[in-house]
Amino acid sequence: MAGKGAQLIQLDVDTEKGGLTLNPNFLVDFGAEPDGPVLCHEMRFPGGDCTSDIWM
Repeated sequence: MAGKGAQLIQLDVDTEKGGLTLNPNFLVDFGAEPDGPVLCHEMRFPGGDCTSDIWM
């Protein structure tokens, strides 16, 4: 529901055994922004390049 904003979560990848696990210690709630709920888009890691872009 876009009217309530977006959330960014972290999924940890187990490269040895396979599978994904939700990281319970990481959550960014864009719905709680001071200027109202917002959507996340075109997120980039600091110092990243095109290989680290995340499009949402």
